Amino acid sequence: MLLIRHSIGSRLFYQTDEYEIHPEHDKWVIFMKVSDEDSKDIIKFKEELNLFDVEKNQKTWYYTSDGNVEFNKEKSTITIIVDHKTVYPV
Repeated sequence: MLLIRHSIGSRLFYQTDEYEIHPEHDKWVIFMKVSDEDSKDIIKFKEELNLFDVEKNQKTWYYTSDGNVEFNKEKSTITIIVDHKTVYPV
């Protein structure tokens, strides 16, 4: 499960089980389908996002230093390129 939260106050913007995370050099590309309505807060607060990849035995925290978020309205997809990753055991 992937959770996208506001870094200030931890407000939940979006939650999904359908997403992809791909390493790319020293960054990670996170890709998911999202409606136009759900994308609005993600885009608005793109420089203040915490992303959590929650698995059975660990939680991985991702964030982006430069707010690298792109929404493709035609395909209803959002791509977030993150440059920080921390893994925590659960």
